[in-house]
Amino acid sequence: MRRYRSFLLVSCAAATLTVAAAFTAGRLSAQPSAVANVDIRRLLDKIGQRAEMEIELTQLANRFEQEFKSKKDQLEARAKESDAITDQAERQKLRDGLALEQLQLKEWATMKQQEADREQALRWENLYRSIVSESQKLADNEGYQYVVVFDGNAEFQRDRRAQISLGQQVVEQISRRRILVASKTDDITEKLILRMNNARATPTAPVAAAPSTPTTP
Repeated sequence: MRRYRSFLLVSCAAATLTVAAAFTAGRLSAQPSAVANVDIRRLLDKIGQRAEMEIELTQLANRFEQEFKSKKDQLEARAKESDAITDQAERQKLRDGLALEQLQLKEWATMKQQEADREQALRWENLYRSIVSESQKLADNEGYQYVVVFDGNAEFQRDRRAQISLGQQVVEQISRRRILVASKTDDITEKLILRMNNARATPTAPVAAAPSTPTTP
């Protein structure tokens, strides 16, 4: 009986050593992954696609403001003209029509603002996809398995108009950060900037223009 127990103990010990040895060998044989980092703020400041996007969005906003001002000025001019009408019923009818047009103008402005907000979101999504795409190509060329965003050195943003305190704003920004330190040796920000700007300079097929939105007053 003692011999049987000894045999079991020896067998269990041998099995444990075998498993431990296999696990250790597996860990030793695993190759470390190559990781690169990108300073996203520096990237966004220097890529042409972001600058082009900002210019186009500003132009859209300016066109909206000019169109809105033109429509508003026309309504105000017609409202002043109504003061000269002596017939009270006719004057009231015209003013009622102007009031309706003012409501329609307000609805139009709200719709255009929503369109501008949606367009801005789509442009940023497209920019992000371009960054991911070019990062993948650069990582493949350079032999990196991962490309991470280095956000440890980003400046903290404070907004006194926000509903939460300045201290809480900073705390929340700290909690969202993920990479505190990144090696400058593996910083591929400038390479990615050059790659994205070169890709942007390459002629591409023209993008179809978005359908125009019917204008109300």
